[in-house]
Amino acid sequence: MHTLKEYQLDCKNAMDRYFQVLAEEQQKLSKIPEEVLKEWSKEIDPSEKAWHKLFPEGDRNHEYRDKRTGHNKPCPNFCLKIPTGGGKTLLATYALEFYLERLRQKKTGFVMWIVPSEQIYTQTLNALKDRAHPYRERLDALSGNRVKIVSKKDYFSPNDVEENLVVLVMILQSFSRDKLKKDDLKFFQDNGKFDEFFPLESDQRKQKALLELYPNLDQESTENSLFGVKIKTSFGNVVKILEPLIILDEGHKAKSELASSAISECNPSCVCELTATPTEAANVLFSVAGRELEKEEMIKLDLNLIEKDTIEWKSLVNYSIEHLQNLQKKADIFLEKTGIYIRPINLIQVESTGKDQRKDGNIHAEDVKEHLIATGLVREEEIAIKSSSKNDIEGQDLFSNQCPIRFIITKQALQEGWDCSFAYSLTVLGGSRSKTALTQLVGRVLRQPYARKTKIKELDESYVFCLRDSSKDLIKAIRTGFEYDGMGDLMKRIITSPGKNDPDLGERKKQALRKRFEKSLRDF
Repeated sequence: MHTLKEYQLDCKNAMDRYFQVLAEEQQKLSKIPEEVLKEWSKEIDPSEKAWHKLFPEGDRNHEYRDKRTGHNKPCPNFCLKIPTGGGKTLLATYALEFYLERLRQKKTGFVMWIVPSEQIYTQTLNALKDRAHPYRERLDALSGNRVKIVSKKDYFSPNDVEENLVVLVMILQSFSRDKLKKDDLKFFQDNGKFDEFFPLESDQRKQKALLELYPNLDQESTENSLFGVKIKTSFGNVVKILEPLIILDEGHKAKSELASSAISECNPSCVCELTATPTEAANVLFSVAGRELEKEEMIKLDLNLIEKDTIEWKSLVNYSIEHLQNLQKKADIFLEKTGIYIRPINLIQVESTGKDQRKDGNIHAEDVKEHLIATGLVREEEIAIKSSSKNDIEGQDLFSNQCPIRFIITKQALQEGWDCSFAYSLTVLGGSRSKTALTQLVGRVLRQPYARKTKIKELDESYVFCLRDSSKDLIKAIRTGFEYDGMGDLMKRIITSPGKNDPDLGERKKQALRKRFEKSLRDF
């Protein structure tokens, strides 16, 4: 089983306490007679009361930002502020455990795991389906091996939810849409697969009773129509009826009014938000600083920004090759001493990757690949291109000692959700036109292999290489990246070191010319 870091244990304990206090407040409320509650002018929100117990008045986190569900109930919600690479997903499994244990008091139920992108969706779905993966092992342990991982294409029954922990993984955009356009999404369309969750159309009493419990259910027809109430047997309505725990990955991506509304409409019984950069609307239960990740040996620092004294992209690539070779020598020594395998990888950001974008003056992925091979120092199988149309790393286990890949060429396809701690260096070619992509690419080289320092300086740091006169813009992007990844407190660990003596051919020619004429110039 995965051993938690110190800050992860603290976060786990904070969640356990939160759900314990929340359960106590909900239990207190349930004991008050309904007729008494109706007489009170102000609604009691147990989630707010629980929050103020945890953060008394005067605490910096005293203010509670309440949220309501689509069927107008108070929605308990909290945020874990964890820097990128800090184990947010693993901690989410503990949130799920305490939710089941404290609030539901059973090991089964329905969870909606919402992610912001296709890349993170694929990664999360595969991890949760893989019984050997630490995330899935956690779910199996807390549910008694009764886990059913589903996507919006899959079928599950009321009995499945009653007897299993059903986890639905979804991309936010697949159910977040303007009201006028939401009928275009399959999530809201009638679906014959889920009839078991709904009363018969002919049973108007039960149809109306269900609608009274969940007034925001989508309907085919209303009570005033010729055929009376007809609730849609849609996937969206099933989710609303089941009142899921929602795990909201990269919660800052759901800050728009449309996204917030879509989540509320799912009638969540609780929302656990995971992010490195919470919005002002988030109730931050626990916060981790970047220095805590460094203390736990989870990131490679310093990050060295090296501006080479050249404007030729091929020269910069040559330097990247030499640097990677030196890192590999260090990794080979480390392997001999410890038996631990590391294969350093260089990420190369280009200006274009599309088939029809290869033209003069534009640094294309294929140009870089051809140059790498032409040096005679890199084999073709050691190069991968990752773009929207080409994915050479798909199906590859980059951590395997059988995998040959040492260079990954991309424009912006390696962003959130792509994790490989063997990535040590980032080479930025040309002017970085995509600042967002660059900001996120920087975060891809920060993770420390196996979350354990090697005690070899070069293998415990990360590197970004750029062309002459481009470091000024790049340093801004890197700082933005540190803020974005929740590591703003580590800005001082960004080291700028100009490299004036390039090992590339162009520089060697210049040096040779200088030496040839040095004596005659002195004589002159």
